[in-house]
Amino acid sequence: MKDKSLNDFTSLGLPTLITDSLTAGGFTEPTKIQAQAIPKLLEGRDMMGIAQTGSGKTAAFGLPILAGLLELTGRPRPMTTRALILAPTRELAVQIDENIRKFAGSKMKLDTVLVLGGVSRYHQVQKIAKGVDVVVATPGRLKDLLDDNKIRLNETRWLVLDEADRMLDMGFIAPVRAIAKAIGLRRQTMLFSATMAAEVEDLAKSLLKEPIKVEAAPQGSTVVKIDQRVIMSGSKAKRGVLNDLLGDEAEGMERVIVFARTKHGADRVAKNLAIDGHDAAAIHGNKSQNARQAALKGFASGGVRILVATDIAARGIDVKDITHVVNYDLPDDPENYVHRIGRTGRNGASGIAITLCDGTEKSKLRDVERLIRRTLPVSGDLNLVEEAAAPRQQRSNAGAPGGARTARNPKSKSPRKFNTPRPGGERSKTGEGMPQSARPAGNKPTSAKPGKPRWNKGQRDAGRARRASANA
Repeated sequence: MKDKSLNDFTSLGLPTLITDSLTAGGFTEPTKIQAQAIPKLLEGRDMMGIAQTGSGKTAAFGLPILAGLLELTGRPRPMTTRALILAPTRELAVQIDENIRKFAGSKMKLDTVLVLGGVSRYHQVQKIAKGVDVVVATPGRLKDLLDDNKIRLNETRWLVLDEADRMLDMGFIAPVRAIAKAIGLRRQTMLFSATMAAEVEDLAKSLLKEPIKVEAAPQGSTVVKIDQRVIMSGSKAKRGVLNDLLGDEAEGMERVIVFARTKHGADRVAKNLAIDGHDAAAIHGNKSQNARQAALKGFASGGVRILVATDIAARGIDVKDITHVVNYDLPDDPENYVHRIGRTGRNGASGIAITLCDGTEKSKLRDVERLIRRTLPVSGDLNLVEEAAAPRQQRSNAGAPGGARTARNPKSKSPRKFNTPRPGGERSKTGEGMPQSARPAGNKPTSAKPGKPRWNKGQRDAGRARRASANA
């Protein structure tokens, strides 16, 4: 017989007000990490959790906090918060805040405030001045308010560090330690991370007191139901390969996240997808908060089919029914591959992860395979696709990989190039790749000379003949 604690929220020790709200919201069965974490957190224990985004960790730490808030009387003191939840990115912070308020429901009076960079802090300061139950914040902005004496943390009872590994990657270690020090030792601390690197363990040891450790999925593991495969593709051909995949009805790419390695790369991929006729939007750190929220809202509602993202901007994205994840570029850190593909195949659903790998990324692919302890199926032919890249791009006006085509300068005095390309790239100025009759005179190709090109009679005749045949 199944343990009741694994399939029933009511047996986890939560107050009736919260379980009724969960039932009304459609939450009926706890996930693995919720079943493990909630009873221990209700006992007041510190906790270190290993869990991917989408595993249900927000409820795992959020529900015990709400249960604790219900036991308190009166209002929070001015400029204080009873609970503080830190997240590495604005997107993750917004989603945590939305979920906490959803779990509380309409019957629980709950004051929350988002403290984020990139937007005016005026309204944030105004709400905190009255005292709040929960602050969900990014470390940098909260540290600024702390330094300016706009918030006091001496009465904070609960501290949560979500995606601690990403906080460390983004350089938030100093603000996090300063914030924890300001709270003091009379707190319950919860630290959640997708991976347990040495730096995360050191942070946990310094902040947690005899913590309970829960793990929803071991490091290096991936969701079993995700179909992972690799397509070998020359870098110049990735755009065409992705376009073919998106146009293949049998592939069924209904809601897709495409990962690029850099912000500039994400913009280029999104731009080219739009040129190729696809609904796409990009999110990364250089986008404004409003632009990022608009892109996420469009993606979640189905108005935008494809979201192009960098690793940092995508952390915390929790959108249902993502059918495919495409790695346009392989990540520098193989652990980011696990984070990426975890956006699909959630909560038992199936999903597909496709990686486009060029010749320069083979070592990164091997690093990924070592981490996930499996060899990924590979299709495509790197050499053939490389050679086919230039003709494909000329037919589609593609240009550089991931970028816009380069327009010819109408003021340029350089002669128009011949239409017959040399396989593998642009024609040489020495005449290689040109028709024999159009090459400069002599037994050997002549070297390019600076200045205005000189055309002999044979070249002019060849050009006239080609234009006459084209107009016939």
